[in-house]
Amino acid sequence: MSKILYLMPGRGVSKEEKLRREEIANGFLADKKKRVIVDSTEKGPISIESSIEGDLSVEGMLEKVIRERGNFDALIIGCADDPGIFSLRELLDVPVTGPFESSIAFSTMLGEQFSVITILESGFPETRMILRKYGVEQKCASIRAINYSVLDLMEKKVSKEDIINAFVRECKAAVDDGASSIILGCMSMAFMLLDEMVGNYVEVPIINPAKIAVKTSEMLLSLGLSHSRRSYPKPDMDKLGRTVFKGLL
Repeated sequence: MSKILYLMPGRGVSKEEKLRREEIANGFLADKKKRVIVDSTEKGPISIESSIEGDLSVEGMLEKVIRERGNFDALIIGCADDPGIFSLRELLDVPVTGPFESSIAFSTMLGEQFSVITILESGFPETRMILRKYGVEQKCASIRAINYSVLDLMEKKVSKEDIINAFVRECKAAVDDGASSIILGCMSMAFMLLDEMVGNYVEVPIINPAKIAVKTSEMLLSLGLSHSRRSYPKPDMDKLGRTVFKGLL
């Protein structure tokens, strides 16, 4: 059986939430000989809503995958900002899928421009930076926010009805901005399955990065494909083992 590790960066995720996401994620798989395992690093911030929180989460992910190497056949970064995606690809030989990057790739097959609907407006500069990094800033019609935080969603500080209403409002505004598809910009939103809840109220496709990341990992494994070493060269593992990852490499 092929194992896909869905790694949530940061700490504070309950066992119940990991199991809930794991059950949902495995429901996306077509090949029952593959399985998604949801885990977290237990190191770093409790949520990722800024560049600094994303940066602080990367070390924990790198350490976790080094400790777990050999125990998984593909990796999904459990954050819609794709923190550490290039570093993880340099480190690992197995396919590494970023939910945002893979969602953008699918959006280009569905229409001319996409909009991103995320959690907080304060995250817009970081999202624009990521779009520039991926070379797709011109493909983005707009970035919008429901203006509820990850902890608001995780700790149920706001009603599901209020979240849905805010999401539908921003979806309709994104269509007015010129979007021909919409990408959920937060994995907590993705695992609420907001795309399924509001599909009848929004006239363009809604791309759920949790679904896309799982299906992309499944496809890469089925095709025997992984990232190119021409783009993601192997780092000096001996040096890393002598310095930052003593006792791990």
